[in-house]
Amino acid sequence: MTMLNEINTLRSLDHPNIVKIYEYFEDDKRFYIVTEHIQGGELFDEIIAKGKFNERDAAILLKQLISCVGYCHSHNIVHRDLKPENVLLEANKEFDQIKVIDFGTAQSFKPGQKLSETIGTPYYIAPEVLAHKYSKECDIWSVGVMAYILLSGIPPFNGSTDNEIMNAIKKGAFNFKADVWKNISSDAKDFITKMLTFDVKTRPTAEQALQHKWITVQSAQKIDGAAASSALDNLINFHSHNTMK
Repeated sequence: MTMLNEINTLRSLDHPNIVKIYEYFEDDKRFYIVTEHIQGGELFDEIIAKGKFNERDAAILLKQLISCVGYCHSHNIVHRDLKPENVLLEANKEFDQIKVIDFGTAQSFKPGQKLSETIGTPYYIAPEVLAHKYSKECDIWSVGVMAYILLSGIPPFNGSTDNEIMNAIKKGAFNFKADVWKNISSDAKDFITKMLTFDVKTRPTAEQALQHKWITVQSAQKIDGAAASSALDNLINFHSHNTMK
C-alpha cells in the first residue's frame, strides 16, 4: 500500500529538508497521520509568488535538495519521483527552507541491486528507468532536469505528448540554445550537463554534485536582472501549461 510505504519510509528518515511524520494511528475505518506543519506551497508556486529568482537562489535551493537526496541514498532509499510538485517551500522564507514530500513511490535497495518498475513523471524520469534497469542514479537525473527548468523555465526534454517527451529522454540529447541561456553562467551549464549524464556509471553521486563549483560558490557572479526575469516568465508559462495538462 502506497500510503503505508510512505509512512514507514519517512519514519526511518530524519533530515531537515524531508517532511517529518511524528506518529500515525489507525482504527477500523481510518488512518490518522501526524506530520509537521508546513506553511508554504509547491516550489513553482512559491517562486512565482516571490516574483524573483536568480542563479544564487537556484544554487542554494538545489544544494538543499541534493543534500536530501544524498541522505536518502546513504540510507539505501531512492525517491524515484523527484519533481517540483514534490518540493515545498516554506512561506516567506529563503530557498534553504525546502521540504521534500511524497515518498509513496520511494524504494529501499541493496547496493548493486537494479530496479525494474517504471516509476516517475514525464519530464523528470531518467532514461534508465524507461529501460527498466536502474538504481539511485535516477534521482540525480531528476534533480538535473529540475535545475535546467529552474534556470530557464523550459524543460530539457520536451514534446506535445508523454510519449514524445519520453522518446526525447531516451535519446538524452539537450542543449542550451534558447535565448534565456545566454546570460546563464558556464558553471551552471556544466553542473546541469554533469547531472544529465546519460551513462549512469559516470553520472555524479549526490556527494560529488555538492562539490561542484557552481554549488559551492553559489553562483557568486553578478546577477543579470533581465535574464532572471526572462527565466521567471518562462517558468510561469511552463507551470501553467503543465498544471492544465
